[in-house]
Amino acid sequence: MAQQAPGAPPQQGSQQPAWSPSTVAEGAPPYQFANAAETDREDNENATEGGDEKPDVNSLEPVPGYEAVAFEDGPPVPPPVYEPPTEGDRPQEVFDSRDGIGEEAARAAILTFVDQHCCYGSRPAKNMTISKIIPTQGLHYQLETFNEARSTSRNFTPYAGGYVDGPQNGAPPPVWSMACKPDQQFVTHIKHLEVPHTSVVRQCHRCVGYGFVMCERCGGRGRVQCSSCLGSGSRTERRDGESRTVSCTWCSGSGRRTCNRCKGDGRVICPTCSGYRQLRHFIMLTVSYTNNLEDYILERSDMPEELIRNVSGQTIFQQTLPHVWPISQYPIQEVNENSIRLVEKHRTAWPHAMTLQQRQTLRSVPVTEAHYDWKNISTRFWVYGFEHEVHAPDYPHQCCWGCTVL
Repeated sequence: MAQQAPGAPPQQGSQQPAWSPSTVAEGAPPYQFANAAETDREDNENATEGGDEKPDVNSLEPVPGYEAVAFEDGPPVPPPVYEPPTEGDRPQEVFDSRDGIGEEAARAAILTFVDQHCCYGSRPAKNMTISKIIPTQGLHYQLETFNEARSTSRNFTPYAGGYVDGPQNGAPPPVWSMACKPDQQFVTHIKHLEVPHTSVVRQCHRCVGYGFVMCERCGGRGRVQCSSCLGSGSRTERRDGESRTVSCTWCSGSGRRTCNRCKGDGRVICPTCSGYRQLRHFIMLTVSYTNNLEDYILERSDMPEELIRNVSGQTIFQQTLPHVWPISQYPIQEVNENSIRLVEKHRTAWPHAMTLQQRQTLRSVPVTEAHYDWKNISTRFWVYGFEHEVHAPDYPHQCCWGCTVL
């Protein structure tokens, strides 16, 4: 059997232990790199050996069914065609309801609101006369479409030995035939899977199978400029009021020090293969689960409608199906129209993704418009949400004595 020359890279398919640096004897020369730095470098502990370089994809065998896959994540692979349900499958729509709040709750809400603002005076809240209570509701319709998209890319990892699931075990399965389930519905997240039967072991392209690369901190010289004397071998010190030049004690006057990374050898472990000399290449499947959410708010009072979005209310209708039907039987037509608009939009918005589930929710958020009088002021405020949040832009005392208004 033919033997390899000492220091040569391993033959393809052979198993060798990972390369590791050895102790360098005092004064011994470093490993001789043809492209080593010609002069001692300034010591830079942040210099890196890379390791992110990708090999030429054309140097690797094509994988059946994945011939066009590169190292960068490719475009999403279109999913199987979906057949929508027939009209006869439409589920029943049932809507709940809830009453608004009264004067006592509105007064308590404005008092709490004032207490939460240190510069608001409390007298108007305590002494106001509430002349009218108008209970209404804000309607918040929300449509969530939970999609799955799949894409592929080439990948590699250091190969330290062990089983390799390669093409000898059969043809790789198509992208959408591999089983993968989301960790949680309606939550955006990503999962990665290896495509079966796509693994092959090849020599590391970074170190060409040696297991080591040149140390970039010293440029392969095994030594760097002394950071104390900046390579001069001496430094100036003042003693008894006089300046004089003395030998640098940090480098013993040589102007250089042993590289702290490679310990004088000039070599470090290859960051790509971790010294194992070989890489296992495979096709990586990236499964992206995305929750796409859109909403519509109907709020007929003068209160800003976006305030409805982030407070709690009563869920009067909710439906979760692979593909929901738009709401069509709610007594307020604007809700039906916007449900139809959003559902139809979501049907075709993501052609390269598969819809796993859709969820539509209609919430009723209580809104109370309270008209009040205080001294010669007549104005109003709103109480909204189960939290009884308050919107009072015209509250009379918004700055107490002692505050400076800029």
